[in-house]
Amino acid sequence: MTANPSLGETLAVLLARDIADGEKVIIGTNSDIQLAACNLARRLQAPRLWWISGPGGMVNPTRDHLLSTADYENLESAESWMDLPVMIDFIDWKIHFFDFAILSALQVDRFGNINTVVVGDQRKPRVRGPGTVGISALCGLAKRFYVCLTRHDRSAFVPRVDFLCGAGHMEGGDSRERMGLPPGGPRLVLSPLGVFDFVPDSKAMRVRSISPGVTLEQIRDSTAFDIVVEGMPPVTTMPTDQELALLREHVDRRGDLRRKFP
Repeated sequence: MTANPSLGETLAVLLARDIADGEKVIIGTNSDIQLAACNLARRLQAPRLWWISGPGGMVNPTRDHLLSTADYENLESAESWMDLPVMIDFIDWKIHFFDFAILSALQVDRFGNINTVVVGDQRKPRVRGPGTVGISALCGLAKRFYVCLTRHDRSAFVPRVDFLCGAGHMEGGDSRERMGLPPGGPRLVLSPLGVFDFVPDSKAMRVRSISPGVTLEQIRDSTAFDIVVEGMPPVTTMPTDQELALLREHVDRRGDLRRKFP
């Protein structure tokens, strides 16, 4: 690797690697990393990926730089455009229509439930987030989802979210299905410290790989619950020269990921 990737670039590449050709994904408004991951995957192993703008309904707008998915300029290069009633039908009523969603959060807990609403007492919250929008439906109905966080500390990785707006594995085990939700839930959680998945039986969060230079002790100290560690997790494979070149030359030519997420 000839150039050091920024945090935003690394997260985009790690997400892109997990995307399969022919899948359908929905992307929210403020989603630079998510958008970069999808457009990079389309240039690598997933040319028939179908990503749709959640706020605008545009499908596969193609640009060499990152643009809000709500921007009207996406119409110019989109392959198609769906109106709001169709979007609501897909998001809120179709079980497993979307293969996955990529979401950020204020908090994520040990079973992958997420909070984007408030931190602290709901009547007097310490932090107020953007709300739920379609997150509840997407976490409940998509085949899987990813949680992408640009910080990893005890205020973000909590035993139980203060406000559950995105259903993960609920209370672990088969509780998600017992509560009436279709199979699915979070597949991976990505943070500056590593990549995390979930134990198949208990559905508890587990260390899958560790970012270069990070220690297990650092992850444990930065996580407010007992995270599962099996053996010695490998070091995360960082972006290759090819991945980074494609990202910088064809997906993010203006360097927004480096500027916003250094």
